[in-house]
Amino acid sequence: MKKAILSLFMISVSLYALAQNDNPDCLEKTFKFFTVFDGFYLTDYCKYAEFGSYEFIVDRGASAIKKEGVYREVWFHKKDDNNRVVSGLQILKNHVNALKAVGGEVVKESDGSVFKTTSNGKELWIYVNANTNSTDLDNYGIISIEVDVMKQEVSALDIKESIASQGKIALYGILFDTGKSDIKPESEKAISSIATYLNENPGVNVYIVGHTDNVGNYDMNQKLSKSRGESVKNYLVTKYNILATRLTGDGVGPVCPVTTNDTEEGKALNRRVEIVKK
Repeated sequence: MKKAILSLFMISVSLYALAQNDNPDCLEKTFKFFTVFDGFYLTDYCKYAEFGSYEFIVDRGASAIKKEGVYREVWFHKKDDNNRVVSGLQILKNHVNALKAVGGEVVKESDGSVFKTTSNGKELWIYVNANTNSTDLDNYGIISIEVDVMKQEVSALDIKESIASQGKIALYGILFDTGKSDIKPESEKAISSIATYLNENPGVNVYIVGHTDNVGNYDMNQKLSKSRGESVKNYLVTKYNILATRLTGDGVGPVCPVTTNDTEEGKALNRRVEIVKK
């Protein structure tokens, strides 16, 4: 009888310990640059959807930026045998450091808990839900949207939201032949969206900045990127009657990549035109 009771006790302990371990299914839904904070475990509560949306709070809570794409949500809980006192601010700072290590940045005007980075050719928007007012946090969550940054169709509203949060937007729908700055006809929709944004926001002046990958001569890429920025400026002035004084065409060649140039996918992401608020 005693052996049976002992066996039942050991099974109960084992199941309890298992419940305090990371859920392997949920672990697959996390990003590898995040590690589970010491003394916490990944709970059974996690969500994944190939397409979803989330509104990231910015402007000190006054507005939100809605993003659509692959949705992930995971939650972590403090282990019952963990006597370590960990504040919400400490949890948040840990994730800030992890994101900065992979080139991420805090989204402008958020409270420091919304981030943006690029991973595997995708733009990631991440919200770390950790109560920074807590001096001994027992749980926190990470919610993210993975966006296809190379989508060709960008609306004036997309431009407005990105400039409001980041001060800029990268456009992949403005196309040129290799080594040239002549704008291809299929670029019309993207440029018309810029014009609509500028007409709806007459007080905004912008830089139009060309970017290249690292293929070819540095000086050539610098010259080419600036020529492309100026081509877009001239197109906006001549076709859409945008005042030339509101626009500055420029280029930075390969010196501001958003990701590696070691792959063809990375090079495609680095070739872009950015609209930057002055």
